Amino acid sequence: MTTATTNLAETIGQELRLPDIDPEYYVYAVYDQASCQACVDACPGKAWILTEESLGLDTDSCNGCGLCVSSCPSGALHMHFPWTIRHFGGKPLALFACGQAGLPDSKDVMPCVHALGTRQLMVMHTAGITDLLIAQGDCSSCPMICDRSILLQERIEHLNRLLSERHLAPMKLLSYSNAVWRKIYKQEEIISRGTLLKRRDFLGGSASRKLKQQMVILNPLNRSECQTIPPGALLPDAISENGRSWPWAPRFESTQCNGCDACIRLCPTDALQLSNSDGKAAYLIEEKYCTGCNICAD
Repeated sequence: MTTATTNLAETIGQELRLPDIDPEYYVYAVYDQASCQACVDACPGKAWILTEESLGLDTDSCNGCGLCVSSCPSGALHMHFPWTIRHFGGKPLALFACGQAGLPDSKDVMPCVHALGTRQLMVMHTAGITDLLIAQGDCSSCPMICDRSILLQERIEHLNRLLSERHLAPMKLLSYSNAVWRKIYKQEEIISRGTLLKRRDFLGGSASRKLKQQMVILNPLNRSECQTIPPGALLPDAISENGRSWPWAPRFESTQCNGCDACIRLCPTDALQLSNSDGKAAYLIEEKYCTGCNICAD
């Protein structure tokens, strides 16, 4: 292989591992004084650089782990997720493997399984996938993990508390060896029933971003509609008011509110709304549409 060909291959490989960026959903595109630095905090290689003027990515330092994707509240960052579904125990099973698991190179191996965030887990649950089988290496010595990283197990525990309030089946991480993963992976692939997403679930900052009709989506993890949807929008209301909680939820401190409506105007997902009932103005909180971007607090 010539030097030029080698350099081209390295350049292509580097670009493929970089996250896709949708500037329309940047928190800073909504409010340039936002305090969000979730991608910076999540990055083990310190590839994301945040200054008072800009947010940038040092492409040479990016290892493609995808941890910034799972941490981004607004869904502005994306990566390709494998959609590998097999039958196991009479149920559909989603398989994910990291590059440190010692498995043969495959399109179904991702750099780091901890790139699966709350949004991706909730999309899978809506698609009828409640069992996950993970093949991974030793996370304690992996360069793609840092002490600030939120691990997949933690996200699943948080999600299961929300599912329990709604009497929904929990997400399960099956504990089997990587050899068993390979054996199940070799089975015939199945097509899952997809995920049914209602138009009400696609609230964005503008009407043009709202879905006009219901869709059944196969391979939902890689659909643009599912990459930015607030995870709570896929959760039904809790069975009782006492058990009503959501992935994120804003709260008003009424004694400090001066009624300027700035939070209402800036909220990109309509989680905060203004009501004028019977001539009386009031703020409404739609917790299910909150993504935790923190713009309202800023």
